[in-house]
Amino acid sequence: MFRKLFVLALVIVALHIAVVLTLGTSIAGSSAGNLLQITSCGLAVAAAFFASRRAMGLSRRFWMLVACGLAVWGVADVGWMYYEVALRMEPPTGSAVRFLFGIQSIFFALAVFLNQDKDSSTLDAESVLDFVQIAIVFFFIFIGFYYIPSHHLDARAAYIREAAMETGEDVALVLLAAVQALRARSSQIRKLYQGFALYLLAYAVCAGVTDYVQTFNATPTGTWLDLGWTAPLLGAALWAANWQPLPEPAPQRLRRKQFGEMALDNATLALAPLIVLLQVAQLGNEWRAMRFTLLGVSILCYAARLGVTQYRQSRTEDTLQRHNRAMDSAVNGMAIVDAKGLHTYANAAFAQMMGHENAESIVGREWKEIYAPQDVKRVEGEIRESLKKSGKWYGPLNVHRRDGSAVPMELTITTLPDGGVVCVSRDMTAKRDAENARAQAEAKYRMLVEQVAAISYIAELGVHGEWLYVSPQVETMFGFSAEEWLMDSRAWTKHVHPEDHKIVEAAEEASQRGERFQAEYRVIRKDGRLIWVSDTAVVVEGSGSHPLMEGIIVDITERKQLETQLQQARRMEAIGRLAGGIAHDFNNLLTIIKGYTELALHRPKISPELQADVERIEDASERASTLVRQLLAFSRRQVLQPKLVDLNSIVLGLDKLLRRLMDEEIQMSTVPGKNIGTIKADPAQMEQVIMNLVVNARDAMPKGGRLTVETANVDLDAAYASDHVTVKPGRYVMLAVSDTGTGMSPETVAHIFEPFYTTKESGRGTGLGLSTVYGIVKQSGGYVWVYSEAGRGSSFKVYLPRVEEAPETLQAAVVPNGEQKGSETILLVEDQSQVRELARMTLSQKGYTVLAASSPEDAENACAQHGAEIHLLLTDLIMPGVTGRELAKRLTARHPKIRVLYMSGYTFGITTQTGMPSGLLEDGVAFLQKPFTPSALSEKVREVLDRSVATSRI
Repeated sequence: MFRKLFVLALVIVALHIAVVLTLGTSIAGSSAGNLLQITSCGLAVAAAFFASRRAMGLSRRFWMLVACGLAVWGVADVGWMYYEVALRMEPPTGSAVRFLFGIQSIFFALAVFLNQDKDSSTLDAESVLDFVQIAIVFFFIFIGFYYIPSHHLDARAAYIREAAMETGEDVALVLLAAVQALRARSSQIRKLYQGFALYLLAYAVCAGVTDYVQTFNATPTGTWLDLGWTAPLLGAALWAANWQPLPEPAPQRLRRKQFGEMALDNATLALAPLIVLLQVAQLGNEWRAMRFTLLGVSILCYAARLGVTQYRQSRTEDTLQRHNRAMDSAVNGMAIVDAKGLHTYANAAFAQMMGHENAESIVGREWKEIYAPQDVKRVEGEIRESLKKSGKWYGPLNVHRRDGSAVPMELTITTLPDGGVVCVSRDMTAKRDAENARAQAEAKYRMLVEQVAAISYIAELGVHGEWLYVSPQVETMFGFSAEEWLMDSRAWTKHVHPEDHKIVEAAEEASQRGERFQAEYRVIRKDGRLIWVSDTAVVVEGSGSHPLMEGIIVDITERKQLETQLQQARRMEAIGRLAGGIAHDFNNLLTIIKGYTELALHRPKISPELQADVERIEDASERASTLVRQLLAFSRRQVLQPKLVDLNSIVLGLDKLLRRLMDEEIQMSTVPGKNIGTIKADPAQMEQVIMNLVVNARDAMPKGGRLTVETANVDLDAAYASDHVTVKPGRYVMLAVSDTGTGMSPETVAHIFEPFYTTKESGRGTGLGLSTVYGIVKQSGGYVWVYSEAGRGSSFKVYLPRVEEAPETLQAAVVPNGEQKGSETILLVEDQSQVRELARMTLSQKGYTVLAASSPEDAENACAQHGAEIHLLLTDLIMPGVTGRELAKRLTARHPKIRVLYMSGYTFGITTQTGMPSGLLEDGVAFLQKPFTPSALSEKVREVLDRSVATSRI
């Protein structure tokens, strides 16, 4: 834009020259000359106006006033052109044109007198009052120096007086503008007033030369003198167009006003009324009304100016006091150091931080006396360099007090415009303690999170929500690193077992309602293994009110396994009770069948055909009895006769027999342990356990393999017991039967000990072999566990409690002799009528006197009548009301010589010692297991009657 305007200015100057050379002072020449001057003035006004739009603060007000002053000159020149071209005369002495030319300097004066301490873009009250004062002064100067005297002078003398007045005003403005340039505190304002002083000087010189020439020869527009007006106006236009404000004015150093400057400012305020008073004194009486009116207005403006100034000063003082009170009561320490390095202000917080009693002990002292040298030495160079570059410095600093203690601080130092600095310090002791406490808490939390055996996570809501954090335990539990898991976290449900997706979705729906997320589901690890986890999370508010889930995932695979074991144990217990109950009822029926079958076979003159039929019935009843015994063994309701035995002797005693059962493709090896401990168990039942396990292992290897039977001493600790819910820690003897056969799946292992459950083809087993093992081992106080994998074989391990006693010597069975007859009196108590009748008939045929009773009440009545005659109480254990054992206690209490023989198809209640498992027969207790034959009954009765009363126990 400046270049275009410069070219336009050259064109206007060239046109002036052309007008002077061609048209001269003709009407056309005068018209053209005035138009060129008016155009130059318009360009200057426009350039000044656009400069004000670009400017901010004081510069904007300055350019607006300059534009107004140039505009007044332009309006006056239009009037001059009217008089000169249209009326062919100069404007008269009292015309408005000359008045406008006389007062256009008012706006320049206002621009010169702008207060540089107020960097505002708008005119305030003081500026308006100053405008009024300056207008009155210039008005009186025009009236007193030109208008009134011109009425008494000729035209030439009046013009000379007018020119002298305007030249004096111009020179005064040049000097004032130069003074303002010298006083300016910023480079931008200084350049502004320097340019203004140059413009005013050029205008004063050109106007003075032109006016001087006009005093000798009055010439109209159209001469070379026209350039004296046009050139300064074009210069003003170029100056305004070329002016640019600084993009970011740097803070200038404040300069404290001296006493002379403040006196000059106050004197300037009073100068206008004094000038007006002097002018008023020179005016005649015809101007009385006007002069006193304007004098009053000037005095009022002066008073208002003083009032406004004092009001502003009062408000400033109040603001300063509030600021001082605020700084004095601030928590942060504040101190101000002047350009000489002396503290001019310090608040109480700063004094306390530095170890001083009060702020007064710091004010007036040099900063080096307040700060410890070792503190200053570390950062002084850095602070000075930062203040030089950016005017501020910030950083942490450990400040030592006078007593030697150190205070951690955050210190901010900022340069002030007057060359000093303000220091704001913040005591970081509490913050540092809080940060240390938070860091310790975070470290403990991180340690807890990263060391606890659980995955901690933060995730978005929803099945496909993104996981924002997962703890490192995810690699241990799931096999994925934290980075791998987070990379594909939106598809995390693909690692959940397909059957458990609905469980997870239901828990997610609950969390969407703000409830707690709780689910137990299976996860497929990276290596393909399946584990159970418990996932618990709560919904919390995230950033931007975006809800998140914070939760933990715990591996509960072991718990699930223990639950499965416990459920299996309870299921086995329930099945055992059912089997025992069934066996009790069947034993009564089988006793009747076997009893009458034996009686039938012993009848004389029985036909061969009938004998064959009865023998088939006997054989079937025997097989049925075997099945019932197996059910009783599983249900732990059979009667065991425990002995202190060496398990190795039983295993080695069966070795030859077991090897005969093996196929040629099977390699059997027996590995007896050294120094095997003693166990207390029924030897016959232990043989049954070994036999069943070995046969089961053989059947699992149809194509051959290796079968191993081994024994060993083992100690089962608490860790093993925690993994096997029914096991008690302690010392055991282990019997292990292992094979390399087909093995079993986990589903098969879960049912392997249940009665009638078999994996063999039809006709190759009853499914009671392993259930019999289970019942015998459990009834003997032991445990049995199976370890098997499909295609890799199985291993059955039996753990029997180890005792410290030596093994007993097993005696050979005594063969009963003769007919087993007798003449003693027997009290028979049996609630089942057919069994009772069979027993009565059998014993009566043997010569015994039998007193039959169908209930414990009848038995007590019979004992009351024949107590002294009764030699033996033969009673069923399980009867309605009173049990056989209770009945025996009552009767033997009255008649101590009565021997007792129990009979039952069910062993509940047979044990007499506290804490002994049911079914373990105590030494001295006589018991007859149902079903029995008449001969077995006769033998057992004779055996008990032949004992002494002292060795027979109840």
